[in-house]
Amino acid sequence: MNKQPVYFCLSILLGATTHNAFASPLNAVIGLDNSQIVETSKQLSLHPNSGSLLPLQDNFAPITHLENDVNANWFDLINQKVRVEHKQRELNYTGTLAKIEQNTRSFVLSNKEFSMTLPMDDFYLIPLENSNSVDTKTKDKTDTNKATPYKVSYQTNELSWTPQLSLIFDGDNVSISQQALIHNNSSSTIEIQNSLLHYSRSSAPRLYKAERSSLAMSTDRADVNYQDNEVSYSLGGAILSIAPYSNTLIPLPSSKSTIDKQTQKAKLYTYGSNSGKISLNFYNNVSFSLRKNGLPGEYKTFWKRGDLLIPGNTMHLDTNREGRSVSVMTNKSQDITGYLTLVSASSQKLPSTQVWKATIENHSNTPQQYSIEQSTNGVVEVLEGSDVVPINANSLIISGEIKANSQKTITYKVDVKN
Repeated sequence: MNKQPVYFCLSILLGATTHNAFASPLNAVIGLDNSQIVETSKQLSLHPNSGSLLPLQDNFAPITHLENDVNANWFDLINQKVRVEHKQRELNYTGTLAKIEQNTRSFVLSNKEFSMTLPMDDFYLIPLENSNSVDTKTKDKTDTNKATPYKVSYQTNELSWTPQLSLIFDGDNVSISQQALIHNNSSSTIEIQNSLLHYSRSSAPRLYKAERSSLAMSTDRADVNYQDNEVSYSLGGAILSIAPYSNTLIPLPSSKSTIDKQTQKAKLYTYGSNSGKISLNFYNNVSFSLRKNGLPGEYKTFWKRGDLLIPGNTMHLDTNREGRSVSVMTNKSQDITGYLTLVSASSQKLPSTQVWKATIENHSNTPQQYSIEQSTNGVVEVLEGSDVVPINANSLIISGEIKANSQKTITYKVDVKN
């Protein structure tokens, strides 16, 4: 038997009442920038992006009312005398509702003394006259709504989502934690059902006048799906309600992997003219294999200490597929320090035979794996040295293990040519 998700809501309530939810839940493919909506209605529930409306049948009557149902009263009162009251401040104006700007969600109010543009979402609208024209428009709209509705699809910027991705390292394990933060940037409660999250190129995050967060938790969750070169995740058949101007956090499939290897890595570029000690900056690198498909993107890294999480670097994983081996750099090493010294060189110009010395010190109480990648200004050939091997035409790597609380020196000779 399928378990139904349970929703825990933590809300910062607005000082004003909100509009009712739409008559029926929406079907949506929710993208990082916008959503593709499918609904059967003569009145669209959300504001469509210009030119995105797609009728889903061959023969359909003209669709004339494309504004948001919730804002219909604003459109009905254009050129009428109205009063607007701020939802949270002692502020009100009276005048003629001259214009509605849908792209900026603002309206123009004018009278003999002023003409001003104000945000629709910040004000209540109160009609001050009941003309025949208003009655006629209302009647026309009622008649239009009685017409046969058509299934349509359109894109809207009022519904989107942001991945919340983390790697949590705990002892010998790493947890790949994934959540989705769904954004409702409309003035109405949005209910979605039988919908998908779609991973696509992300835009800059939006700022909200007020934020509400809800955490949906369930042990019965589908997997992230890779199909048709796209990444998607099914939200299932349950209805998810998202309050106006709010964020709702839902869980995505997470997994746990065993850490295969932990190595302190340093990289540097050297010349035959180098003199003195060259400091080695080691960074902690953790390698593991993915057990489940996940989302690509930016992952925050954390080290778990009891109930606390210590932040590390943010990593970008381009490919997050089951069975793939990944290596992530979590933070600058506090356990290993070292330096590289040019002992001798036959010439400051190429070709040159050089003798180098790497000095490494382990300050921790446990043995540490280390790796030093040295790139030169020419074609390199290793002549002498243990634990030193070339990795390409102009680079070599020094690797091994250093005991706890000890110092280690590796001397090696290379031939560098043009």
